[in-house]
Amino acid sequence: MNTLKELLDIAIQAEIDAQKLYRRGAQIAEDKETQQFLEQLVMEEVRHENMLFNIRETGMYDLDVEIPNEEIFEMARTSHETGQVNFEPDWDVEKILEVALKREFNAQKRYAAAAESVKDDELITLFRNLAEEEGNHHRKVERQYNLLKGKMGKEL
Repeated sequence: MNTLKELLDIAIQAEIDAQKLYRRGAQIAEDKETQQFLEQLVMEEVRHENMLFNIRETGMYDLDVEIPNEEIFEMARTSHETGQVNFEPDWDVEKILEVALKREFNAQKRYAAAAESVKDDELITLFRNLAEEEGNHHRKVERQYNLLKGKMGKEL
């Protein structure tokens, strides 16, 4: 049986791993704009982690409630994009953004599925909002990636 606590644990770890990914990118970014962009994403992922942690720790919700959607948990177990980040020495900012694109897409899917799997209105709203924010992250990362690859001008 998969529970709300397990779902929150997975989500918290994914947010922590996203922070590590973006911090690493900010450390190796050669231009100030990309560095600031990645540092902003770190702060947003910290905020997500704190929200999820507070939900888990406040005792407001029954953490043993079953989450019947096995797909949410299967995504976390089988997808290398949602597992712990292990940096290769040759990763550049472009590679980090490639990995981030996959991770943000999966995070959006995971939170959208979570919103459909819980019954509490507040949790539904929380997970929908997180799905929307991760979708926004995906679009921002994609834009930054395309800028670095020279696929679009800075005016876009």
